[in-house]
Amino acid sequence: MITDDIFEELRKVHTSLTENEFTTRYLKASRSYLCNRRNQKRDVSNNVLLNLYAELKGQGSVWHKAVAGEQDERRRMRWQQMAELHTELAQRVANRVLERAGSRTPDA
Repeated sequence: MITDDIFEELRKVHTSLTENEFTTRYLKASRSYLCNRRNQKRDVSNNVLLNLYAELKGQGSVWHKAVAGEQDERRRMRWQQMAELHTELAQRVANRVLERAGSRTPDA
């Protein structure tokens, strides 16, 4: 599941992130949602993917704004990396939703 991949990527930078926190905060689902889906051998719903997209995109935006106001070069570089990570993960989720819809590019 893409959610497992995203969770593992986030754990690299948010080392204390638990699966329960990921499920409730990023997916906006109950703590048992991912476990139940795995047991049923079913992928997550599109609504859950859209919740994940919105959370990642929003966090990427916050990091981008923080970069703009930061004077310290080291912090700015680290925060830029965080912004890029969250934005890239959001794009991966969007691509998955589009694949499910049978299209790779959104309508203009």
